[in-house]
Amino acid sequence: MIRDYEQYDIDEIVRIYTLEYKAMPAEIEALKSASKILVYDDNGIQGFIHLAMSGSYCYVEMGAAANELIRPVGLKLWEEAKKLFIEKSINFIQVFHVKDNLNWQQLFNEIGFKYWYSVYRFSYEGDKFNEPNIHAVKYEDKHYQDKIRLESEAFSVVRRENDIKPYNWYLGASEEAIENNRKDTLEEKEYIYLFFENNEMIGASMVKNAEIDLLFVNIKYQGKGYGKKILEFTVNRGLEQNKAGVNLNALASNEKALKLYKNIGFEVVQAQDSRRLFIK
Repeated sequence: MIRDYEQYDIDEIVRIYTLEYKAMPAEIEALKSASKILVYDDNGIQGFIHLAMSGSYCYVEMGAAANELIRPVGLKLWEEAKKLFIEKSINFIQVFHVKDNLNWQQLFNEIGFKYWYSVYRFSYEGDKFNEPNIHAVKYEDKHYQDKIRLESEAFSVVRRENDIKPYNWYLGASEEAIENNRKDTLEEKEYIYLFFENNEMIGASMVKNAEIDLLFVNIKYQGKGYGKKILEFTVNRGLEQNKAGVNLNALASNEKALKLYKNIGFEVVQAQDSRRLFIK
């Protein structure tokens, strides 16, 4: 049967979630605190669908206890989820799945999802780098406007290339969204570093639980070697959090970033495809 999950289900849901997907700690914590998860229960949980709905958009995560259950269990969970999409007027749905799993590909093709973009998960398991010659400071709220403006501008090119809207988040965000992002950023200030040259911000990074969640270089300073310095600095901070290694995710189309990561010793450990579905 399909039912809403109970809190006692969460350990099994996380186990299924991480059977093949190399999830970030933040992703696991988000799943644990999710408000809407449906499970397929047949003498134990055989699969789940996590629905993160916001306005007319829904981010979907799915998992199955075994490869052969992906299609039969996935389709049943999807049919139940569709009722909620109608109820909540959801018209745009996004999913991720491990790239080389044909069962997920077939399921989402059958439902009607279209390929959107790919993401690589990288891992670094080497030694610390010689501390780079770069001026770094911890984030403070007074830096927010400069940080988010430069960050949004730096990512706008790759977002446009992958049709991820808004292309420039800062220019397209509402005042409420910006204020919420400002509060969220302040809560993570212990893990965020800003980098300066002649009192001008040249970039920023964030590393928490040895996961690099943010790294950008001011467009004005790109192509001058700052990316490598910021990355090495951030990896060193990550290794201080977990000496076993540091991880990050990157868009597969961001060739300059991929080359940088590989050049300093990161290796691809998993590839994911993002797919999207528009409901008319």
